[in-house]
Amino acid sequence: MPLARRDGKNNTAASLAEIEGRMLVLEVVAMTSLAMVLDTSEPEKADIGRGVLYLIREAVENKCAEMDLSEDATSTAREYVDELLNTAMHSLFPERH
Repeated sequence: MPLARRDGKNNTAASLAEIEGRMLVLEVVAMTSLAMVLDTSEPEKADIGRGVLYLIREAVENKCAEMDLSEDATSTAREYVDELLNTAMHSLFPERH
C-alpha cells in the first residue's frame, strides 16, 4: 500500500483527512467495478455476478482470518462488505431494492 506523502517525504502516519480521501477513492473504484461486474442485463452474466459476490465475501472472511482480526473488527468488515454490495446492487436495480 502506498505511504502517505507530506512535503515530498514518506510518513508512516496518515492524517484522518488523507485516510478519508483514500477511502472515498477506494469506495468509488469498488462501486464502479462492482456495477460493471454485477450488471446482469444479459442473462448469461447472472451466474458470473453471483460468483463475484460469493468470492468477495469469501475473500473478506479469509483476509480477516489471515490478519487475525478481533471479532469486532471482523464483524465490522462483514457489515461493510454487505453495505458496499447492497449499494452496488441498488444502483443497478433501484426498483428491486
